[in-house]
Amino acid sequence: MHLSGRYAHDKRRIDLQLWGVLCLDKPREALLRTELLSSLDENVSRFRALLSDSVNADAQFRFIFCSGARLCVVYIEGMADDKKINDFILRACVRHQAAPGTRIDASYLLGNVLEIAQCEREQRVFRILASLVTGMTAILIDGSEEAILLETRGYPARQVNRTTNESVVIGAQEGFVESLRTNMTLMRRYVPSPNLITERISVGSVVPIQMVLVYLRDVADEAVVDAVRRRLKGVDARTVQGLGAIQQHIEDQPWALLPQMLQTERPDRAASCVMDGQVAMLAENSPYALIAPITLFHQLHASDDSFSRWQYGTFLRLIRIVGMLISVLLPGLYIALTDYHMHLLPLSLLGSIAEARANVPFPIVIEILIMEFSFYLINEAGTRIPQQIGSALGIVGALILGQAAVSASIISPILIIIVAITGLGNYAIPDYGFGIGLVICRLFVIACGASFGLYGFCLAAFVLSVSLCGMKSFGFPYMAPVAPARPHNPDLLVRLPIWLQRKAMYFAARRRHVENQKG
Repeated sequence: MHLSGRYAHDKRRIDLQLWGVLCLDKPREALLRTELLSSLDENVSRFRALLSDSVNADAQFRFIFCSGARLCVVYIEGMADDKKINDFILRACVRHQAAPGTRIDASYLLGNVLEIAQCEREQRVFRILASLVTGMTAILIDGSEEAILLETRGYPARQVNRTTNESVVIGAQEGFVESLRTNMTLMRRYVPSPNLITERISVGSVVPIQMVLVYLRDVADEAVVDAVRRRLKGVDARTVQGLGAIQQHIEDQPWALLPQMLQTERPDRAASCVMDGQVAMLAENSPYALIAPITLFHQLHASDDSFSRWQYGTFLRLIRIVGMLISVLLPGLYIALTDYHMHLLPLSLLGSIAEARANVPFPIVIEILIMEFSFYLINEAGTRIPQQIGSALGIVGALILGQAAVSASIISPILIIIVAITGLGNYAIPDYGFGIGLVICRLFVIACGASFGLYGFCLAAFVLSVSLCGMKSFGFPYMAPVAPARPHNPDLLVRLPIWLQRKAMYFAARRRHVENQKG
């Protein structure tokens, strides 16, 4: 069948990417350019050379006979499942008895002998080698110029378990794992629709990573899907280390502080986004999904919002919004008021602050920076420290060091309260990357408040607001559907009753089609 120009170009590009992972030295390049010959011994010699069989103990070559025909089963030990190979390939071939005069070739083996569902024929050497290193098994046949590739991947993988960073009280408890196939299965369980598309893409030129685009046909905007696909195929990198690196390659504004895509380790949340018309990206060895496009409000939503009654979900969502504002603005506002605008504070509060800071030798801005640094130093140490002594670190950091700093008049007690509330507000944010971006924004607000008082504080808030309104996620405004205003599902800042949520998200294909007709 004749391939269209665009499809042929994409297919050729994928082939070249697979070529890049295998062409690591010039002597083997000539072998990779060739196709299989009819001589089994010559084909085996090629793959022995390509897999460095003399020093590579994992490369396995097993010679067997099937009804008098000589075969060689090639696989990488540890990547392929030995049980599948033994039960459904070796035994099936050895025990099969063909009629006299039958020619044993790839077509005959596929139709009459092999008992593995996923099989394909292949002639190109580099394609066969690329499949071998990912855990598939190849059968080379004497007298045939075609090999059979069989799905026998069976390398160890973590089982589906509870999430670690996005825990919920009510709702599903499953999380993504490092196996791409398992993650695709999880997505299909949550979105059991024939319109769910899982499109494979290889990213990277030397050591490529296998990715899958997941979207709902006729719900996701085709322009968005094309943009995601085009950016992934345009990644110019020799190696790509997971979805974190992918995000940096394809985001709209690399210099922006806040993430323009959503990372989630929850398949139910990823499925909800896909059903809203967004595109999910899964990758091998990455235990989470990348969602695009998104808005600021996606970063403030949690999975259990939709599992709770609308009053409870709205209350918790408002708590997170207040926590975000406290995290970003409170320290800068405290510095601006106590250093420049003390007359705006009640006299009793001003007296308490002055009394608490009477013996502190540092300016307020230095005091806050010391506490901010100490707080996140303890937080980072708690993340990296072995779990068995994590509680001891909390006691030392929160109690002993804090109390000692206050007793030594290095830090004022009220500042410890402010930093603690600020940290709690930051921890209320469901998304880890978004929370780190807010920390950097908070330091910017602190610097402006310490330099110009309330004028600097207001200027910092204005700059951050303008920056948010100017950001985009795959061409969609980051603050939409609020700024600019768009028709949307009433599940944004507050969560209205479920029977009122009848509109699709504004970037879904159906919604945009209706808007274009009205325009």
